[in-house]
Amino acid sequence: MFTLHHFQNLRAAQAFSDYLSALNIKNRIHHDEFDYQLLIEQSTQQNLAQAELDLFLQNPNDPKYLAASWQTGSANQDNAHLAYANSHLTANFISHGGFISHSIFIACLIIYALISFGLFNPMQSFFAFFTTQPFDYSQSWRFITPAFLHFSILHIVFNLLWWWELAGIVEKQHGKQRLILLFLVAAVASNLAQYYLVGPYFGGLSGVVYALVGYCWLFGILNKTSKVNLPNSYFLFLLGWLALGFVNLLPVNVANYAHLVGLLAGLVLAAICAKIKV
Repeated sequence: MFTLHHFQNLRAAQAFSDYLSALNIKNRIHHDEFDYQLLIEQSTQQNLAQAELDLFLQNPNDPKYLAASWQTGSANQDNAHLAYANSHLTANFISHGGFISHSIFIACLIIYALISFGLFNPMQSFFAFFTTQPFDYSQSWRFITPAFLHFSILHIVFNLLWWWELAGIVEKQHGKQRLILLFLVAAVASNLAQYYLVGPYFGGLSGVVYALVGYCWLFGILNKTSKVNLPNSYFLFLLGWLALGFVNLLPVNVANYAHLVGLLAGLVLAAICAKIKV
């Protein structure tokens, strides 16, 4: 079995696969998080399959490919295609992270739904940060739980997309304990900074997200072969987003100092972990 071609579009891959099947060239489609791979099962059919691929790429809209799909019963199966794509989307979501990253993702969604339905006031809930001093250490969870509070769809979408991407990588490559450490240190540090520099009324996973940004970026710089990394372009984009928050040019109110301190916490943890090689 060998890979004949990498398709970016499922419909194109399916049309050509059906055409090859009509020619008795055994094949199948394999999908991962990047593309759709057309696999030829018999190496003796490689040259014929390659010749047909060249023709297909020159004119993928030729009616003969649609006719082949009708013949194999694959044409216009939009629901089947959608189910196929969705199944891989779900599988990709699950495989990208682990128990910790998934649990925090789901917890944020549930709490946001409860807030959206008006079932509780987040700033008066047991998730909110302390409003008075001295702190009541019997409620020490309040140092962490503001990270689960989100107040708009833009707020939670931005945070959870970056959380899913970066936390999943860290958990898969460095383990649950490292992700828990990052989450706890970043949540406490960013929440304390926002409290002391601004006030007690805030929430969001942004401080933790920026800790992951700093951690992944610097760890990748210090360990060139590591799968835990973040491209410079993404890092600069998120730094720009951070700067826009400080000059009040973002469409939502953000906890700027939580972002900044979270970023610094992630950079420090990356430097320490890279230094001691753990």
